[in-house]
Amino acid sequence: MNRLYNGIRHCEVIELKYRNVDYSNRLLKFEQLKTKGKNASSGVVIPLNDGLLSLIEDSDNKDEYTFTLPSHTMCNKALKRWVARAGIKKHITWHCGRHSFAVNILNNGANIETVASLLGHSGLKHMEKYTRAVDELKQKAIDSLPELKL
Repeated sequence: MNRLYNGIRHCEVIELKYRNVDYSNRLLKFEQLKTKGKNASSGVVIPLNDGLLSLIEDSDNKDEYTFTLPSHTMCNKALKRWVARAGIKKHITWHCGRHSFAVNILNNGANIETVASLLGHSGLKHMEKYTRAVDELKQKAIDSLPELKL
């Protein structure tokens, strides 16, 4: 599942089972591993669009894992190769996909509360970094306008 379209942590993707997918209501429901048992709001519900649903084939065995992925180490090695092939010089992690998801949907008009909910945050405290990124993009957009000659 493309993390840029859902913001799910790597540790949660590898634990997803078919029972987490509600095909009739087009929802993905799971409990965050990071906050499970520590927070009453550890449950996350993410609406699925056609693109995401097409990545998840249904199975009669609801206890089967949705995705068969290699170990976390092997996933990191693959990501490192992809980043190098793309010519990207920054340090990129799987978690960067989560951040990109948040910034992308904010840029596309989602409000901060919706983004916090989709990421499974119980409050807005951790959302400041995303709003700063959006503010920087807004400033760049304004700065790109031609200079006014009055």
